[in-house]
Amino acid sequence: MEKYESTLNNSLVFAVNGKKFDVSTIHPSTTLLEFLRSHTPFKGAKLSCGEGGCGACVVLLSKYNPVLDQVDDFTVSSCLTLLCSINGCSVTTTEGLGNTKDGFHPIHERFSGFHASLCGFCTPGMCMSLFSTLVNAEKTPRPTPPPGFSKLEVSEAERAIAGNLCRCTGYRPIADVCKSFAADIDMEDFGFNSFWRKGDSKEVKINSLPIYNHSNEICTFPEFLKNEARSALLLDSRRYSWYSPVSIEEHQRLLGSVEDGNGSRL
Repeated sequence: MEKYESTLNNSLVFAVNGKKFDVSTIHPSTTLLEFLRSHTPFKGAKLSCGEGGCGACVVLLSKYNPVLDQVDDFTVSSCLTLLCSINGCSVTTTEGLGNTKDGFHPIHERFSGFHASLCGFCTPGMCMSLFSTLVNAEKTPRPTPPPGFSKLEVSEAERAIAGNLCRCTGYRPIADVCKSFAADIDMEDFGFNSFWRKGDSKEVKINSLPIYNHSNEICTFPEFLKNEARSALLLDSRRYSWYSPVSIEEHQRLLGSVEDGNGSRL
């Protein structure tokens, strides 16, 4: 296993939709959701249950592994994720997928075309859950899918939004959105939508879907963050501190400092 030297960073460094944030003073109890909605223009993630059970606050978190030299992408409930825990990570919200200025992502367009969003409160979280499933499906060694589709399978698509609750739209159109990206979908399974008319051929239906091309997908982890993965984090204030060791040796030194009675708190 490759060994690497870590450095000490006295500020929290991360990215949101490719934009770098450098935070030197923050209360350790601040959640990622609170920071997103209070300190950034990216307010798609919502606070609903506050317990990680509804999916309204879901965002994509991307973390670089310097040993394996790979980026791991996974969803998190931003209402439960402490901001200090994402040092060196990249966050992608629904605005990072697409917006009115840069154009919408096929996920957004298909949610609209399949009438899968009514009030829209929970839709951003569902978009990110589906996007995470697509990103990780593309990492599998499956055969290249037909144009417009992904490596996602129908069974995976149906589970993509298993952690997201919707109280007004109904799950049939939402499931249709997810399954529309699966290469093994039967086009006759879809319900009412605005992409094609009843009786249209399979070819017409496929060509009517908003184009999805994985090669044009956004970058979930900017290059400038890779060095941050090697940095231990120490945020200190009068009452509270946050320390994130990146090695067993650093963790042992931290425990040793507590045993020496220097006033540190764990």
